[in-house]
Amino acid sequence: MISALLALVLSQPVAPVAPAPTLPEAPAGWPTVVTWSDGGRERTAHLDESLVAERGGDEHTGAALRSQGAMVSSTRGKMRLWRVERAQVVLVAEPKLLPVYRDEGSPKLRVPIGGVLVVPAKSTTAAKLREVVGGKVVASGGVVRVPCPPAKVFELTRTLSGAAGVAWAQPDWWLGAQGK
Repeated sequence: MISALLALVLSQPVAPVAPAPTLPEAPAGWPTVVTWSDGGRERTAHLDESLVAERGGDEHTGAALRSQGAMVSSTRGKMRLWRVERAQVVLVAEPKLLPVYRDEGSPKLRVPIGGVLVVPAKSTTAAKLREVVGGKVVASGGVVRVPCPPAKVFELTRTLSGAAGVAWAQPDWWLGAQGK
C-alpha cells in the first residue's frame, strides 16, 4: 500500500521552482526600492509612482508636464512636486525631473537632490576621508557631503557604505514634504 501511494506521488508532475524575485528598476535608472543605514538604523523608501519633483523648474518643463495631464501637488521653496499618472514614464521623458520616494510605513516624502552624506568613523579625519572619496568633500559639523549627480546617489551611497573609514553613508535628501 505504501509503495502504491509512493508511486502515485512520484508520478505527479513537479512544477519548477521560480527564481527569487529581483528588485525592479525604473526605466530611467531610478530604483523602485532603496535602502540605506543612517547610524545603524536600516531605512527603506519606495518610489512613489504618482509624484515627480522639479527643482528650480523652468517654463518648458512645466508646460511639458501640463500637456501630459500633470498637476502641481505642492511647492516648497525651489522644489515643486507634480502629481502624474506614472512617474517612471515621466522620468524617462523629462530627465531633469527627480523621483519622489516615500518612507516605508510613513507619509514622509524624500527626493534625492545629489550628493551623499557621510559620517566618518571615529578614527578618521575629514582629510583621510577626502583621500578615500577622491578629494571632493565638504565637511560641516562632523558630517561630510560628497557631491555627485542625483542619478549616481544610490550607487555612491552603496560604495561609500563599505569604504574604510566610513561609519555610515546616506543619500542627501530633500525632506520638505508630507504626502497628501
